[in-house]
Amino acid sequence: MRPSIRQLTSRQISLAFILVAVLVGCALRAWQYLADTSLWLDEIALVRGILDRDVRSLLLVPMPYGQVAPKAFLLAQKLAVLALGPSDRTLRLFPFLCSSIGMLAFAAVARRVLGDVEAAVATILFAFAAPLIVFAGNVKQYSTDVAVAVLLLWIAVDLTDRPVPRRRAVVAGLLGAGLVWFSQAGVLVVVAFALVLPFWQRRLALVLVPWGASALAVTLVGLASMSPSTRDYLHRFWASGFPPVPLARAVATGWPWERIRVFLGAEPHAQVALSYPAPPLYAALALVGGIALWREQRRLATLVASPFLVALGAAVIRQYPFSDRLILFLAPFLFIAMAVAVGAVHRTINRYSSKLGAVAVCALVLPAVYPVLAAPPAYRVEDVKSVLSRIAPRKQPGDLFYIYYGAAPATTFYAESFGITHADYRVGGCHRGNSKRYLEELDSFRGRSRVWVILTHAVPLYRERDDILGYLDAIGSRKYGIVVPSYAVGRKPLPAEGYLYDLRETPSRLGATAASFHLTGPSAADPALACADGPQSMIPADFPY
Repeated sequence: MRPSIRQLTSRQISLAFILVAVLVGCALRAWQYLADTSLWLDEIALVRGILDRDVRSLLLVPMPYGQVAPKAFLLAQKLAVLALGPSDRTLRLFPFLCSSIGMLAFAAVARRVLGDVEAAVATILFAFAAPLIVFAGNVKQYSTDVAVAVLLLWIAVDLTDRPVPRRRAVVAGLLGAGLVWFSQAGVLVVVAFALVLPFWQRRLALVLVPWGASALAVTLVGLASMSPSTRDYLHRFWASGFPPVPLARAVATGWPWERIRVFLGAEPHAQVALSYPAPPLYAALALVGGIALWREQRRLATLVASPFLVALGAAVIRQYPFSDRLILFLAPFLFIAMAVAVGAVHRTINRYSSKLGAVAVCALVLPAVYPVLAAPPAYRVEDVKSVLSRIAPRKQPGDLFYIYYGAAPATTFYAESFGITHADYRVGGCHRGNSKRYLEELDSFRGRSRVWVILTHAVPLYRERDDILGYLDAIGSRKYGIVVPSYAVGRKPLPAEGYLYDLRETPSRLGATAASFHLTGPSAADPALACADGPQSMIPADFPY
């Protein structure tokens, strides 16, 4: 006879939830990967370096366009391209595999170190974490960072819960030393574990020596792989990830609470946000869970807390920003702490009513799961590929394209696959704070009956998109338009757009000129949003200025 639900043990129910969560988590990641969405600006900046370089220069020469990535990650990407061809799915295959491995490894670790309820809750949180799903289909190293963090935690747990024979220590040392080459964030995890493991195991030289040597080598290679201009650009770009100076001001402003709040909640400009409702509640859960873990399992508590402390220390000395996707590797540790707090709530209420205990767990977990349930994959950001796919059947001989500079990296990357050659388009320059230049570029198309304009990645602050379309509507007639909305959890990235204009002059439009047209955007640029560095420097303009 099959057992009824009441006859099932807590362990069996927990295992069932974990298995379902793993299956759903892997399915969500596969959904995102198989959607084959358009590469967007940051991905293309990295992909250009991977595709345009041989293996030697990829590993030994600083990456272009302000990009920094782990050497083993770059090597894995290059080998995949050489073996399978340079398709979007090939480029995203390794990040997808890492995301799936991270899902499986986290479930195994959670089941090993946590109680039944806690393990199920932690696995569910991991499975439905929106950023982990997004980066399963993204040509960046952040899903690899998470997988490496989970695998290192697995190794560290194995080293602390029983005596370490020589052979197992050697294997653990070699595995950890190899993993950090796939993840720069993994260096922080290795340092954190190396600081706390000696408190629980005395004979760890065979582990800590290779870990330390490898972490040092990765750090030195990473620093050598950054040009001075790239280092300056990254420090400007990630300025919010460092504490205000002096540190007394950081204490007064509550840093890094704002970074944690954004990570847990939702922020329009953040690429990584769990989009939880009431972020303070989940921050409190993590804190309470950490305290409870310290009281019950001090070894595990130190392994969970130490990466946070090391990451904060690295930010204080301005070596690693505590912000956005760069701290995504901390998510597994955060989920463990939250799950411990949920488990404590369940045990407390369960003493009085098992049904109320279950309700309490659901009340805490479902809001964290809801963002992905409400907005399931596939997520798209600046989907230029979809715009070009709709334009291609409508393109006629003699059509010209004006490509706004923000759309240039993606458009030029995909143009030839849709029958659009370089002779067909002109790439505009980046003129943030001086939008008259865009109008002057558009003036070169006046008199033509069919001009396509491709737009995306327009910084709202400068209102460049609005001024460009407003001017085109003043000097021409809009004949066709395509708007492909972006789709994400907790934020609304800019859409990708394509418009067909007839710019032949008519008496009613002779008075509109670039010099006289009223602009709505500001006339000064923010130095932090300059065009000379980073991914935005990828495509030079076709207009001489």
